[in-house]
Amino acid sequence: MTIASTDGCLPDRAEDRLAEFTELLGTAIANTQSRAELSASRARIVAAADETRRRLERDLHDGIQQRLVSLALKARTIETMTPQPADEIQGELLQLADGLGTALDELREISHGIPPGHLVRGGLGPALEALARRSAVPVELDMKFGPRLGEHVEEAGYYIASEAITNAAKYAQASVIDMRVDGCDGVLTLSISDDGVGGADPSRGSGLIGLKDRVEALGGTISVQSPPGHGTTLHVQLPADPMAVPAPPGFRR
Repeated sequence: MTIASTDGCLPDRAEDRLAEFTELLGTAIANTQSRAELSASRARIVAAADETRRRLERDLHDGIQQRLVSLALKARTIETMTPQPADEIQGELLQLADGLGTALDELREISHGIPPGHLVRGGLGPALEALARRSAVPVELDMKFGPRLGEHVEEAGYYIASEAITNAAKYAQASVIDMRVDGCDGVLTLSISDDGVGGADPSRGSGLIGLKDRVEALGGTISVQSPPGHGTTLHVQLPADPMAVPAPPGFRR
């Protein structure tokens, strides 16, 4: 950085002040670069985690779940083919079939939260409808979508809605959940509220911390309003293209 004057001498300590300003400017540029790199890194972590979950879902569905179903069907087939006098054998086969069915149910519980197939095939709308139908607390759903959003945004929207519904059912003592979703204009906006007891506090280590990390990693914003006795409202906005993290002017990756 240089400075010159065509109108007399420069003021005293002009060089020192210029050096200090240049140092401050360099620090600001470095901070901007660091923030951009951090945002890109967090977005890559979310993308890697989502891909791992999708791979796990495929492995579970195509592997162990199918084998358990096949074994349970085979056990019941053998049970029906066994001669009637062999009551003890029939009872053992029936217990085997029931045990395999229980193992399959437990496996499905373990894999709870993995993106459902209709999220991948049909998008966020059908997935949220299925989520609302399964909810223990009635969900009033109002949705508006344009073109499909990015897969990371849709998965984030699904997990946010799932976590909010689960919290309302477990802790809020709510009688109804109101969920409004807008996926138009290149932004996904979710507003989820309940009429429960309120008092949700992300600082106490609830699942809201994980939601906050995911939303911010995708370049979005999240706010929680939960006054005691007046329910909880969760408001989230996510950009349609979270992987596009803007770099500062003149910065080359």
